[in-house]
Amino acid sequence: MRKYETFFIIDPDLPDETNTVVDNKVQSVVSSNGGEVLTYVPWGKRKLAYAIKRHTRGLYVLMEYAGGPKLVAELERNLRIDERILKFITVMLEERFDPEKERERIAAAQAAAVVPFSEEEESTVGVLGGEEDIEEMPEDFEAEAFKEEEEEE
Repeated sequence: MRKYETFFIIDPDLPDETNTVVDNKVQSVVSSNGGEVLTYVPWGKRKLAYAIKRHTRGLYVLMEYAGGPKLVAELERNLRIDERILKFITVMLEERFDPEKERERIAAAQAAAVVPFSEEEESTVGVLGGEEDIEEMPEDFEAEAFKEEEEEE
């Protein structure tokens, strides 16, 4: 199994319900062809670098998934047919990929991020931005001289 990343741009003028339908369609193509969606991240509406099909904005979406080369061909065929998709690109991230190891890695990362400090650790951690952390400017500091040095460079 290989790991792929497909980045695509959806027509920004579509209502949210239609965007949801497109999201579900793309994910179902992956799962119905023996693949597994690892991450599906909508980036939101952004300005395009150049006009595509007379659109200057687009809804950007990044999807990572695992599957075979036939899955990629079928997904790209579906994206090409769908008029709501303005552009897409697919990149292979890993040749040999084990989704089970990826799930374990993600679970371990989430578990490590959730572990709170013990009471003993909390007392040793200083509060950032406290009064003792503030460093005063020296009395002979001249802001105008500093600005002039920056402009010369």
